Amino acid sequence: MTAGRRIFLNIRALAVARVVTLLSGLVTTAWTARALGPDGFGILGFGTSMLAYAALFVNLGLSTYAVREIARDRSQVPDLAEHVLTLRTLLALLVGGLYALFVLALDKPALVKAVLLVQAVQLLGNALVLDFVYQATERMGVIAVREIGTSLGIMAAMLALVRGPEDVAVAAAITGGSFLVNAVLMLIRYRRDFGRLRPRVDLRVWRKILKTSAPMAVSVFAWALFSHLDLVMLGFMAPQTEVGWYAAATKLLVLSLTAANIVMSAFMPQLAAAYGDTERMRERMRDYAATMLSVGALIAAGGITLAPAILGLIYGPAYTPAADALRLLMVSVAVVHVNMALGNPLLVWHRQTGYMTAILIGGVTNAVLNAILIPRWGIEGSAAATVVAELTAMTGLAWQHRRAVGQLYLGIIARAALCGAAAMAATLALAHVLPAALAPHKPITVVLAGGLALVGIYALGVLMTGLVRPSRLRRLIGAAA
Repeated sequence: MTAGRRIFLNIRALAVARVVTLLSGLVTTAWTARALGPDGFGILGFGTSMLAYAALFVNLGLSTYAVREIARDRSQVPDLAEHVLTLRTLLALLVGGLYALFVLALDKPALVKAVLLVQAVQLLGNALVLDFVYQATERMGVIAVREIGTSLGIMAAMLALVRGPEDVAVAAAITGGSFLVNAVLMLIRYRRDFGRLRPRVDLRVWRKILKTSAPMAVSVFAWALFSHLDLVMLGFMAPQTEVGWYAAATKLLVLSLTAANIVMSAFMPQLAAAYGDTERMRERMRDYAATMLSVGALIAAGGITLAPAILGLIYGPAYTPAADALRLLMVSVAVVHVNMALGNPLLVWHRQTGYMTAILIGGVTNAVLNAILIPRWGIEGSAAATVVAELTAMTGLAWQHRRAVGQLYLGIIARAALCGAAAMAATLALAHVLPAALAPHKPITVVLAGGLALVGIYALGVLMTGLVRPSRLRRLIGAAA
């Protein structure tokens, strides 16, 4: 099978899973946010962000390291899987104990502590999940099935068991328990595909793995400063209702990156395999950058243009005060897509230290700006800090990427930005011409009509500018390995 064909099939498999995950996630998020209210939803979001930092010390970049190594030599699957799972399980037990002590020492109400402790079961689920094996061997269908099962299981349980603000701990338990169940099911699937897994303890091998993965771990930690620090700091510095508003906006940010994660997961094995052949790296990167940025510009444009209506439709009028913060976060989404295009390939091209440095500088920038802006401007200040931090990281990633392949794909970036801006301007003009049809108090009409108009204009733009070409799509499917 050709390389392009494998990428296409992997994208298709993950796309099906992410569509199901996106739709079920929207239902789950809308139901949970409405049932718990801004205060309860804020507690859940605060706990999720706190746990995300603990989870970083469970993974330590091991998944990225394993994907890179297995993609280049698939015979390493049994050894790496056993070493990585043993390491992560031990780390989960250690980190989980320390996390529990930290939570108990917090000056927070008993309900908040209970939610944080219940969510900690996710640490073991994260340690046991074997997505890295199936991503590296380009068997995305297995990952797709797991993701669909997880999302549908969470949705069904939330709809059945979460009815009001008093069920916030139940909601936390549902999410954590579903991750653990699906990790166990994936272990059973691995045994069928590759054989038995057994604990492996070899300190010499572990030192080698951890030494190589350490820059990746620092990079992921720095990336978490973008993704979760704002919500954690708001949890300590802002009223719980504002935390709930911002948690709703950040949920939409995460959902908006669904397509980008599909593209990245599908392309990473091929980008890793191209390492060492500059022309092949450039060829893969052109397709990767065009795909990633085409998706990113459309999603960011839609989020910026339709932010109030999206919040009203999914969460209800109680969450519409987060509209300006969501618009700023959607600006950061556009920058994130550029950073994923330029930055993530560095991890599989043995440039993890440069990636780490760029992301770490951006993460520190985010932390400093949050401390300065949250007290004065609240959630809008936190969202603005995210935008500036992403732009800061982009500067470093662009420099590192140019050193790797000698290109930055500025033409692709410019065409994507032009198409997104044109689609936003045309949709806003349509709202001005037809104010009754796109009235703010009709969020479903605004999202459907405005979304269709924006997508149509954007599609016309990408074809006219050559951002997406039929010949590129044919090459994606039929390119030789």
